[in-house]
Amino acid sequence: MIYSADPICALITPAGHSAIAVIRISGNGVIDLVAQHFSNAKKLLKSPSHRLLHGVFGDSPQHQIDEVLVSLFRNPNSYTGEDCIEISCHGNPNIAKRILQSLLKHSRMAKPGEFTLRAYLNGKLDLSQAEAVNDLINASVSKAENAALMQLRGILSKHLQEILQRITEARLRCELAIDFADQDLPSIDLADLRLRILNLFTDAKDLANKGEQGRKIREGIKICLAGAPNTGKSSLFNAFLQQNRAIVTPHPGTTRDYLEESISLAGFPVVIVDTAGLRDSEDEIENQGIAKSYELMQEADIVLYLIDSTNPVLPASANFPMEYLDRSIIVYSKADLLPEDYVRHAEGIYCSVLQPSGLVALSKAILTRLNLSDTLLENPLVTNVRHLAALAGCIESLQNALLSLDNGSGFEFVAFELASASGFLEEILGVITPDHLLENIFSNFCIGK
Repeated sequence: MIYSADPICALITPAGHSAIAVIRISGNGVIDLVAQHFSNAKKLLKSPSHRLLHGVFGDSPQHQIDEVLVSLFRNPNSYTGEDCIEISCHGNPNIAKRILQSLLKHSRMAKPGEFTLRAYLNGKLDLSQAEAVNDLINASVSKAENAALMQLRGILSKHLQEILQRITEARLRCELAIDFADQDLPSIDLADLRLRILNLFTDAKDLANKGEQGRKIREGIKICLAGAPNTGKSSLFNAFLQQNRAIVTPHPGTTRDYLEESISLAGFPVVIVDTAGLRDSEDEIENQGIAKSYELMQEADIVLYLIDSTNPVLPASANFPMEYLDRSIIVYSKADLLPEDYVRHAEGIYCSVLQPSGLVALSKAILTRLNLSDTLLENPLVTNVRHLAALAGCIESLQNALLSLDNGSGFEFVAFELASASGFLEEILGVITPDHLLENIFSNFCIGK
């Protein structure tokens, strides 16, 4: 990608009325540019980096716009790696607009994600850290925020760079064996080389396995409430949301379409879906809702199958496909109506929306089934689908390197596969990245970031 340091600017705070608004301008000559409009120009031009200056911003000395604070960041010690200024003005949209119009006479509006793109191109961030900026902005719950922050801090990058270094060391051994094959030198230790590649394969595989949980943290866990009519699905849906979102009546078949809401479950992002009750019906509209219920169950990470504990009907006899059982949790609802001496089934969770302890046990069962815990965030974690795809390619190449070594195919083939494995990791870090991929990644950013 051809790098251009022409001045760009944008509002970096949300549009609308607020206490303050902040405008960022970055690129060549921006300090001189802002000084033309700033009452404290001489001090700004002489000021060292990371200083906050007070003054008035205007089109000219006769046409003042607002009293502002100017934050100065000289290159390379700025977010973008360029000379950068952030102007804090009063949060009147018209004031911010007038300041922007003045700056745009000598600069252009930043494209979505262009400030972060410049940070990446200037070596302030690698590509995985740049993507984490957008993840952190869009994270809806605490665990997603923590995962994005870890990636932004470079914890994943450092781990991938360490694996990349180990792959390079193994590849160099192969290339030395090729280059000096005709000289009287000690032969390469094949057992040591194989162990190195095997350890790399194991570490990459472990990272990928945890990555599926990481993806759920980033994208959200989809939970589908299913079961026969009148088993308490809508009541449980409302209990998770802590509000009366779904209509609850004693009449079977109340829910004919699905309801979907996002919640935080112990800090993890969850999309929970209330579906139409599963039964044989002659009502055409209800049957369409039931068909949609099966479709949603197919897409879900976890199916909570509700059974009325006061009148238990097992799933096999309630139109529940057995194919969903491996990712289902049986929930015996209305447990508060059971007598104290009732013998409970061990395979299910007994739950009542009137008893908080039932929801706590159910929440723990969901996180346990999905293998999600706080310890996930204590180690490097892959959360991005693009990263997972590249990691899968790296694992395949390492596996091929092992096969080539075991089959005696020659060090050329082993070195080729190791170079391929390196390429996949470099793709995650952005060492070598096609322009169209960069455009696709940064186009999803908001303007001003």
